[in-house]
Formats: sequence, C-alpha cells, structure tokens
Amino acid sequence: MDVVGEEEVRRLLSPRSALAIARDTLVSQAAGQSLLSTPSAMSLDAVGLGGPRFKFKAATVAHLKASGIRLLARFGAQTGQDACNLIAVYDHTAGGHLVGLVSELWLSRIRTAAFGVAGVEALLPDRPLSIGLFGAGDIAEEIVPILALAFSINELKVLSRRRERTRAFIERHNAELGGRIAAASTPQDVVTGSDLVITLTESREPLVHRGWLGREAVLCSMGSHNEVAFDVLAEADRLVVDDPNYASEMGDGGAWIRDGHTTLEQFTAAIDGLACDYAAAFRKGARSDGQRTIALIQGMAIGDVAFAAHVIRARKGAAA
Repeated sequence: MDVVGEEEVRRLLSPRSALAIARDTLVSQAAGQSLLSTPSAMSLDAVGLGGPRFKFKAATVAHLKASGIRLLARFGAQTGQDACNLIAVYDHTAGGHLVGLVSELWLSRIRTAAFGVAGVEALLPDRPLSIGLFGAGDIAEEIVPILALAFSINELKVLSRRRERTRAFIERHNAELGGRIAAASTPQDVVTGSDLVITLTESREPLVHRGWLGREAVLCSMGSHNEVAFDVLAEADRLVVDDPNYASEMGDGGAWIRDGHTTLEQFTAAIDGLACDYAAAFRKGARSDGQRTIALIQGMAIGDVAFAAHVIRARKGAAA
C-alpha cells in the first residue's frame, strides 16, 4: 500500500492535470458513473474525550475504477499542522483492496479550485473575460493558474480583507497574467463589469448584492458561509449547483435556508441544473446561452477520490 505525503502530492499534480481530472470527473458524474455515500458525510466530535473532530465521506468514481473515503481529523484549524486529512483509495481492478493513503491538505485546495473552474466554464461566453475574485487565500492561490488555462483573461480584479495580502497576491500572479491583475477598491467594484465573479472567502456577511451583476454574468459562490445576499437569487435566470444536498447545507444555500429566506423544498425546486450536466454539454461543444447565473460550487467527495486515485497511479507510473 502506498502512503503519499504532501510534497509528493504536489509533484504529481499540476494546474493542467487538475483541470483535466475535474473536467473528466464532471462528465463521468453526468453519465451516472459516480456515487456519493449515503449519508454524504458522517461526523464524530471526540473533543470532549480528548480527541479531534472527525468527518468521513465516501465516493466512487467508476471511470477511474476507484472508490475512496475522505478521513478528516481536526484538533483545531481545518488545514495545517492541526489537521490530519487523508484519502483512502480502493482500486476496483485490484479486488477492491486498499491501495493507498493520500494526504489531502493541499490536494483539497487544488481540487476545489479545479472543480470551481470546470463547473462554470460551460456557462461563460467564448471571449476574453473580465473576472472578479473575492479572496486571496490558499484556494485563490490555486485557482488563478487554472483560470488562466481555461479562459482568455482580459482582467482579474481581486479583493480580500487584508490590503497587504492582496498586494502580495497580485505580485505573485502578475507575471502569469501578463499584468492584467489589479486590486479592486470595493465589493461592488469586484462585481461591476465582470463576466465571472468568484467568491472564495470565509465571510458570514454577504459580499455581493442585488443590482450589481451584469446581464450575462456568472457568479460562482464557493465559500463556506454566506457571501451572496438572498435577493440576488431573484434576479438570476439560472441556479446551478454541483451537489443539491451539500449545497443546501453549506455556503449560501445553507445560509439562505437557515436564515429563513427559503425552505429546503423551495431551494431544491429553484435549482435549474447540475454543474456536471453543463460540463458534459461543454465537452460536446455547447457553450453559454447568455443567462445570468448563480453557481453554488461546494465540492464533492468524488473530486477528492478522483484526484487521489490519479496521484496513486501517477506515482506508480513514475516508479515503473
């Protein structure tokens, strides 16, 4: 059995391979070739007994002939030294045996970034884009090079809570974007005129408000809490999610329901389609139809398993 640590995971994944894995996995999901566990997640809080908080998620990605379990253990923060996050990979071609444990601290960041981009590229026009980005954290670091692979970028406007962090973020990515990256002055500045708006923050108060989105804009909400005001949904032509169950628990969907703006039934009924279905159509040549879209991309365990299976196979290939 292979045990793959953080440094090796980084060597075996790149922005280009991450985007390809995300695209293939979404197409596979659309074809019914992926399964999520029921329930989608289990948790165990052992803090009172001196242990960590645990979360377990399982999934199957049939196009890779693999299944896996996310094993998350946290004493404090979600990432870093206080976390022990692993993915157990089971190979269907090896009798379903456990073939590897893959560290997923960084893997989960690049997976989130790749699925965010792959989940919305079919919703956008085929032209140079203006992109607004809320957040300059770990996942934002990974999403910029993937955005540059997927789109022709006319400009990228960035806003985060700390001005110094925003400035450093822009300096790191300035060369790869050919100088087409700049700091935004206000939340409205991020949104106004942007073809694609991405929210990647831990904000618990809405950053995006009604009347700001352009007529054909795509708003991709990926944060854990509440980044989009509920009344923005009323002016959207289309609501897209990656996983209806998780989207109703986490991020804006979960916040809208908990705050009493909508019910679970109403929220589910408002969903126009799954990101995987649009991604599959994109691979067949279909592109944006010019609708204003809100896409709630919270991430799925099938993505983590697909990335971990790729890492195990790439490691074996490198050793051959």
